[in-house]
Amino acid sequence: MEIIAINDLSILIQRSSRRKTVELSVERDGEVVLYAPENVDREKLECWVQEKMLWIYRQLGRKREELHNLPEKEFVSGEGFYYRGRKYKLKLLDEPAYGQKHAGLLRWQNGRFLLPRSLATKGREAFIAWYSKHAEDWIPSRVQLLQGRVGVTPASINIRDLGFRWGSCAQSSKLFFHWRVMLLPIEQIDYLILHELVHLLEHNHSQDFYKQLRCAAPEYELHEEWLRRNGDQYTL
Repeated sequence: MEIIAINDLSILIQRSSRRKTVELSVERDGEVVLYAPENVDREKLECWVQEKMLWIYRQLGRKREELHNLPEKEFVSGEGFYYRGRKYKLKLLDEPAYGQKHAGLLRWQNGRFLLPRSLATKGREAFIAWYSKHAEDWIPSRVQLLQGRVGVTPASINIRDLGFRWGSCAQSSKLFFHWRVMLLPIEQIDYLILHELVHLLEHNHSQDFYKQLRCAAPEYELHEEWLRRNGDQYTL
């Protein structure tokens, strides 16, 4: 892993043979990434980053503000919620909840989410439980479908709240995915799965990692750019 450390910042360098220009990006988790061609001298990159420090701090400030100001869901009839990339409306029903667990409070039927009106105040918990349950059922099948591209088999697949991360890979070959991946389009979910499967071979973002990733997902740069630009809207 190639890192530039300046003041209180650690900037991750990601090189690509296809890239012709240098670009800085502040990821949704606050990580600063410098995308650069393979043959650019490190010293030149450090000088370039030094000139961009004010821009970096401004972007970090904006990112914190954007995440803080994301509109909160109201869990009212007609409100839209993503599921595998498409948005479906919620309908509150005047029916008893029968004391079910959160995962059973919410259901998806005929292209709509249905929730007892009396439990709208627990809407977020109900949606998280529903997404988590469907991720536990659906993600392993996608992993099994895609793992042949990488030639690996994970020890286990787990669904967690990973904060700002979409997924992670443990040294023990366990894969972890955020329940929020179920909100994303399927092609983005598949990319995130392939990304974590490649981490079973390469546990950091080295050049070898990206070589392996390009073999498994040739258009990985387009997926990463899409997630950088659009990922924040796929939340509760």
